[in-house]
Amino acid sequence: MRQRLPIRDRLRDIPQWVLWSLVLVLAAWAVLCTFVSMSSGYSDFYATAVKSMSTSWRALFFGSFDPQATITLDKLSGFLVPQAVSARLFGFSPWALAIPQMLEGLVTIVAVFVIVRRWMGDVGGLIAALSMALTPLLVSTFSHPMEDGMLTMFTVLAVLAWQRSIDSGRIWPLLLSAAFVGLGFQAKMLQAWLLLPPLAVVYVWVASVSMRRRLVALAGAAIVVIATSFSWMTLIQWFPIGRRPFVDGTTNDSMFTMVLGYNGVNRFLQNWWPGALRSDPTGPASTVGLVGGIIGHTPLKLFLPQYATQIGWFYPLAAAGLVLGIIALARHWSTFGHDAGLRIGVLLSCSMFVVFGAVLSVMSLPHTAYLASMAFPLASLTAIGVVLLYQYTQHPASKMRFALPITVIVQTAWMLFLIAHYGTFAGWLVLPVAVLGFGAGILLLTRASRRPLRDWRQWPAAAATAAIVGALLAPMVWSASTIDPAYAGSANDAYAGPAPKQAAEEIQAANTYYGVGLASNRARPRTAAVEAAMFAYASAHSVGMASALATDTWRSAAPLIMHGGRRVLPIGGYTSRVPSPTKAQIVSLVQHHQLRFVLLTGAGSKNSTASANLKAIQSWVRATCTIVPASTYGGAASTGAASGAYLVPDRLYDCQ
Repeated sequence: MRQRLPIRDRLRDIPQWVLWSLVLVLAAWAVLCTFVSMSSGYSDFYATAVKSMSTSWRALFFGSFDPQATITLDKLSGFLVPQAVSARLFGFSPWALAIPQMLEGLVTIVAVFVIVRRWMGDVGGLIAALSMALTPLLVSTFSHPMEDGMLTMFTVLAVLAWQRSIDSGRIWPLLLSAAFVGLGFQAKMLQAWLLLPPLAVVYVWVASVSMRRRLVALAGAAIVVIATSFSWMTLIQWFPIGRRPFVDGTTNDSMFTMVLGYNGVNRFLQNWWPGALRSDPTGPASTVGLVGGIIGHTPLKLFLPQYATQIGWFYPLAAAGLVLGIIALARHWSTFGHDAGLRIGVLLSCSMFVVFGAVLSVMSLPHTAYLASMAFPLASLTAIGVVLLYQYTQHPASKMRFALPITVIVQTAWMLFLIAHYGTFAGWLVLPVAVLGFGAGILLLTRASRRPLRDWRQWPAAAATAAIVGALLAPMVWSASTIDPAYAGSANDAYAGPAPKQAAEEIQAANTYYGVGLASNRARPRTAAVEAAMFAYASAHSVGMASALATDTWRSAAPLIMHGGRRVLPIGGYTSRVPSPTKAQIVSLVQHHQLRFVLLTGAGSKNSTASANLKAIQSWVRATCTIVPASTYGGAASTGAASGAYLVPDRLYDCQ
């Protein structure tokens, strides 16, 4: 059992150069993310929910899309709570929404340093922290308001608490680790549970307490995970139907259906969970369509340049950590074979990498940001690899002394392979990376071959410096490119450098048919401007009513709500297929003078095909209500998009 020292004493144990290097990494990373966050933009659907949650306590409690809390999000809203609080404190802006993610990123990097330092020493911890900070995907993730940043932070904090339980032999840190997993569940639901198998298996393997105590501890942790994960869902479900918002993503108004069905098993087995909608057929393309049916569901997908440039620059070093770590533990070398930290680090990092990689390889990836969960095991394996490669060079009689130069050469070749796919963006990197990497590899190989050069004592340091600079150059360029908004990703997906083909196509489509941020509707700015005029007219002529306007798509509701509209009633949820409100409810609101105007948008403004409920509402409105002339609210005769399938105009109907 390891003695726990006060924080001040633990800081004194860290060499000053390591501590100041960590501070420099954190400061540089924070400055970079601050620049990126200034132009991070909005994810229209979730930013609208943040606006609602920042202006309405009821919407904040229920995680609602609209200020009146008539419908929830199609996901758990835990990741939006810090954004809503920040928006309430600092005002609604892209920077305010990104502040929590930047803080989460700093916490994550520090926690990674603490964890890997326990496994591989001060230098190992610093290498892992630097690897996390230079993961291009994480720079974009923690600079934009999205759920993956919070999930990554709670994943790392869960490992940190778990490690504390291993060190101390106490149960309460393991329960705290389970609580962090539950909080990660609030951020991104079932994806947070991918951490449970590695933590449980390795805990049983390495914990120093008796087997009975291990099983009792795991049982208690399971209870905490379930209680923390399902707490908010259960609380919301406890409210009777009619006194809480309708649950998006479902037809049976159940939080459990939304989380476990719509966002869970139905992603793999369509129509398996009763009451859960299928995924939106017009949502983001999956990797199956992007890279083919075979590669799209195998680990080979992770080696594609559009993904490897985001998380995989150090794949060879991580592979070296995995292989050499297993070899070191198997041989029980006296130098580090009995190191408990190495044993725990290798076992947990490898198991996390295998579990996360297997699931992400099999599933379709609608967003690159899903890969953020791979960053920690890759960073820890990279640190393990670098430390072990150095330690193996201290055994001149062993053939393993060739591991370092071979890894440096393979690492350089891998980076050149990735750079070659983006020649117009970073072609200038080929020469310096090749010269530094291959040059260092040849020098190290010469030394390992025992062929001394003149003034040999100076060559190892020069070779090591060249290898480090060559390895860091490309990920630094990709990460630093996020200063340019064109290479910084967006609030809808995270990536750094040139956009993957899928993301680029979506951006082009967004610029063609959708506006950005406060102009999220089709054919901006005309459609959004006209609908704003419709809402202003409806508000002026519906004083005292619960809703000034009902609209048949969230794309029309979003810019109105973000501009401050509170009496907006969205119909159909995110996919336009949720039966909320129903036709009967719309008719009742009109009859009881709680709703007067309904906005029916053109067909191109829907996220997907309309449901039977939405079609019934539209038919009733057209048959019962009167079209408000465009000249009345200062609009144009037609507000549809200019061409193609988007010619159907938006209409404002007066139902009284």
